[in-house]
Amino acid sequence: MKNLRMSNKFSMSGIERNVWYILIALAWVEILVFLSPNGSNFVGKPKPNTCQNKGHFKPEPHYNAEPLDIMRWHQWNNLGACKDLEFFGGYIWKGAKPNEEKMDGHKAVCLDNSIRPIPGDCLVYSFGIKDDWSFETAMLHYGCEVHGFDPSIDEPVQTGGKKFIFHKIGLQGKDEVNGNGWQLMSFKSIVKLLGHENRIIDVVKMDIEESEYEAIPNMIITGVTGQIKQIALETHNWSMDEADRERYHYKYQQLWKLEKHGFVRFSSQPGVYTNRINNIANMSDFYAYELAWYNPKFYIE
Repeated sequence: MKNLRMSNKFSMSGIERNVWYILIALAWVEILVFLSPNGSNFVGKPKPNTCQNKGHFKPEPHYNAEPLDIMRWHQWNNLGACKDLEFFGGYIWKGAKPNEEKMDGHKAVCLDNSIRPIPGDCLVYSFGIKDDWSFETAMLHYGCEVHGFDPSIDEPVQTGGKKFIFHKIGLQGKDEVNGNGWQLMSFKSIVKLLGHENRIIDVVKMDIEESEYEAIPNMIITGVTGQIKQIALETHNWSMDEADRERYHYKYQQLWKLEKHGFVRFSSQPGVYTNRINNIANMSDFYAYELAWYNPKFYIE
């Protein structure tokens, strides 16, 4: 920089100062985007993945994959599939250990130009709300029409001007009223009920406590995945003992069908719950993963 300052043509000190201003401003933008002051409206760039398989190699899964390959398949985040990945929603989860804090409830959404939800013209289905509707609120503020579904709760008390549309309905692979008196429906039946047969659904979020393993294959068979741009869901493997081997394989096979059907993984994050020994794969593993895919038919380079 000394040689540059010697030039008579430019005031390099002024240029230097402007460059520093720009760099500082950009840094603050990144910080403010990542750390929202209101957890219910959180929108942020992804933190580094703490899983073992960070996208350095692609697992080659198949229907009868070995347990270790299944675990690696869950952990694979396919780095680079989405250039502009952001998280919507979430809150700070506090564990039992001192200073144990993690983000929970946030969902990955790809904002690459051709696949991103268009503010003012996007539709979101969110299944599983319970006591956290931060994702729904964040997508609402982003500019989408949001429908939230949960048969286990009454309509949430929403503050502010905009409100998402609540339905006391649950998602699974068939239509029925279960033993709890909950109205459960297939994805296709819900789309028909809401009159959305001819609409593109930009994001489908699922946190439905293992019902995803019945809902996903039904969605593929009935063809409704063709109108979905992105799917973000939380997997559930509460028990990973040898006695659960058959169920462990079954769960993987149902989600694997999404990728077999063409959906592209673009994110994998471990759940907040403390990892434990996966006795099926004989490795340390997590109870849950946050996975996200997009439909390649909507993705244009």
